[in-house]
Amino acid sequence: MITTFEHNPDLRSQVGEIASILRQSDHTVAMTGAGMSVESGIPPFSGTDGLWTKYGTPPMDGYSRFRKDPIGWWNRRTNEKIDAHIMELRDALKNARPHAGHFALAGMVQIGALNSVITQNIDGLDEKAGVDKLFEIHGNRQKLRCVDCNDRVLLADVVPLFAPDPCGVCGGLVKFDTVMFGEPIPEDVMRSARAEIDRADCVIAIGTSATVRPASGLLWIAKAAGATMIEINPSETKLTSLCELSLRSTAGLALPALLEALTDT
Repeated sequence: MITTFEHNPDLRSQVGEIASILRQSDHTVAMTGAGMSVESGIPPFSGTDGLWTKYGTPPMDGYSRFRKDPIGWWNRRTNEKIDAHIMELRDALKNARPHAGHFALAGMVQIGALNSVITQNIDGLDEKAGVDKLFEIHGNRQKLRCVDCNDRVLLADVVPLFAPDPCGVCGGLVKFDTVMFGEPIPEDVMRSARAEIDRADCVIAIGTSATVRPASGLLWIAKAAGATMIEINPSETKLTSLCELSLRSTAGLALPALLEALTDT
């Protein structure tokens, strides 16, 4: 059970330790996972309450199918033949709002305590909260992306009714920005995320199980390079044994407390 920091001196002490580490670090990167989204009411994909647990795992060749028949792929969504898990996810994303943890991340970037945020989430909530220097490694459900030149267009809450026009920059094929099964991580995002990890002397893993590759592999790369690893997660994960400090808390509680500790004079 997660308690508030006001009544848990151990948690307050750990937050103070994390703040001290961040002050001494030259380049700190945060990587966020599904735990951040769950706190905003977005269901995870895996786990007991996950979308794939409820509806079954989507085909592993989703991207290949899209490339073979992109018009048909879009038409299936227009005609409401969309997978049930996508419909539930769409509704959740439409109603989700950033929580205190998202805004705290934005604050930490603003004061220079964090140099960047790499997120595995597709909800766009970090961007809505004002997080600068953000790398959405699995894409953003509220954007379209050209698969050839990676040009992105913001959709906001609008879902296309028909297949989008070819890319206005290069004429290439356009799809949702979110990465499908079988689709490589877009080269521009992966290159930038790897560059941030290579520079990092401290990495904070927040709300991630550290099991989804290739994103999770960046955490092991950072550890192998000597970065100080910190975890903020209510539960133990595969990353826990690699971390110098693991704070058992939700992001919504821990990150505002961490921002307060960093700005406390």
